[in-house]
Amino acid sequence: MVSTGERGGEPPERGKGATSGARRSADCERCGDRRDRMAAAACRLAQEIAGLGFDVPVSEIRRPSRAASRSCDARHVAMYLAHTTFQISLTRMALAFGRERTSIAHAVRRIEDWRDDEAFDRMLERLEGLAVAACHVIDTGLGADVAPEDRQ
Repeated sequence: MVSTGERGGEPPERGKGATSGARRSADCERCGDRRDRMAAAACRLAQEIAGLGFDVPVSEIRRPSRAASRSCDARHVAMYLAHTTFQISLTRMALAFGRERTSIAHAVRRIEDWRDDEAFDRMLERLEGLAVAACHVIDTGLGADVAPEDRQ
């Protein structure tokens, strides 16, 4: 039997962690909180950067279910970049990525452990540099000044 809320026929309100991954991601896109929208945008940028670095389509990184190893690695790097470079909290990242907060924490720890490998660390430093450069372009408004025909 399902309990109801104080108003009678309504189900009790559940916390953010109780919603499904796909729903959380969609909710974050529509949410009214400016910080959540900024976090979602930063996570999308991190996904794009990781997709470039791993040559994995962003659609694979955004898949709500488990994916092939390379896609999973790219997703974990995107999470790491969002957290370390863009300073997005694990809770906001969980909303944006449609994952549990503990899964985000696992991904960040996993990438931190991989930094012991010199080749991986160099590749990650390049992706971090790209993320920082993208932030600089956004902060200065330079991207808005470039005419659409000049972007090709």
